[in-house]
Amino acid sequence: MERTIRSSGKHKEQIVPSIDRLSGLPDVILCHILSFLPTKLTVATSILARRWRFLWSHVPNLAFNECDYKTDLNVNKGFFDILYRVMLQYRVQNMNTFRLACSDNNSEYQLETCIIAAIVRNVKNLYLDLDSLVDVPSCLFNCKTLVDLSLHVFDDIPMTVCLLALKKLRLHSLKYVSDESLPRMLSGCPVFEELIVDEFVDHPSMSCCCICSPTLKSLVLMSHFYLLFFGSDNPYRVKIDTPALRYLQLHDFISQDFSVGSLTSLIEADVIFDYDAPADGEVLHSRSVLEFVGRLCNVKCLKLSTSWMKVPNSTFSALTVRFHNLTELELAVDWRFLSYFFENADNLEVLNIHKVDIDLSCWIEPHQVPTCLLSHLRTVRIYHLGCTEQELNMVKYFFLRNAKVMERLEVYSQDHEIDLKAKLNALRKISLFRQGSEACELAFY
Repeated sequence: MERTIRSSGKHKEQIVPSIDRLSGLPDVILCHILSFLPTKLTVATSILARRWRFLWSHVPNLAFNECDYKTDLNVNKGFFDILYRVMLQYRVQNMNTFRLACSDNNSEYQLETCIIAAIVRNVKNLYLDLDSLVDVPSCLFNCKTLVDLSLHVFDDIPMTVCLLALKKLRLHSLKYVSDESLPRMLSGCPVFEELIVDEFVDHPSMSCCCICSPTLKSLVLMSHFYLLFFGSDNPYRVKIDTPALRYLQLHDFISQDFSVGSLTSLIEADVIFDYDAPADGEVLHSRSVLEFVGRLCNVKCLKLSTSWMKVPNSTFSALTVRFHNLTELELAVDWRFLSYFFENADNLEVLNIHKVDIDLSCWIEPHQVPTCLLSHLRTVRIYHLGCTEQELNMVKYFFLRNAKVMERLEVYSQDHEIDLKAKLNALRKISLFRQGSEACELAFY
């Protein structure tokens, strides 16, 4: 290759050869660079030069998405034909990553062959996104080299699972045909640390989601059905026994009964309960939720939303746990939770409150000023302030009059049902409240 350089002094042009620095790199570096590209682009580099012709076949990562090939396919050559040909020419003996996303359900044999080809090449990270109901090969669940596995398929767990090296597991929209399906999968992963379970394909034989692991450190559980089954007579239950857990994200939309074991290692939790329990099951559901909240006693950061859940006074009064490590809290709950956390989280520093449509009349001032207000609470954000008298009294007590070290209070009054005059009047009242901290900044949005 050549390039032209123009001299500014003598206005002469000089032709000098350019340097191809990319081709000067060793094959191992080029393969590493190509590993970040989709396989379609990686294979396309074979036309660059003779050296590049088969370089793609030594790249440790393969990534196929059927959507990338839609414009290239014709009647005689389908997506799996292309995939099959690529795998036949592939030369890597120890694969790092194999990604496959497709919706074709007419080539199950070729699909199985390609997955097996990745497994026999000692693949470490395997991601399958299959929109059709297919049987993945059973050898997948006995692969000794898998470290990271992601399955998005409508299929049940096989009877035998032995994934001795697996650390990360993602299960999305799987069809669990019995209560034993998920526990069977987890029991076959003796060292795994991260689990994501998202959406259940509804099956009348499954009534309990049980997650039990002594090694699990991070859990994301989206407990709702892809096709919600309303006709079951058995209440849906969730059971969690993960003593080593450090991070929990739980969004539960269907369980009527919820139980957990020890969570003493938990540091951060993001929890949403959005199940509108029938009248006859309201007490049982609220009791199980409160018992679960009590298990979060060691968390440092907590997001809690109970949506429409109404907690009977007798049930709420049974919650007596203290949260000594809690420093950051976000709530969208029955307002009594607010008083409870203030009285039992002495080291709380940051608070975010989201209003829910539950009457504030159940809120009363504590008998004594909570410790966190006097010494730790510095930042408060209140979203969707309704500007009612009860809310303003709550703001006055907690965040201004008694908050001695408060540095910033942010109020977001974005309720469209409240007219501008009412908002301005409420904000004027807040700005006139006596402040316990002279350094506190008020911000209205």
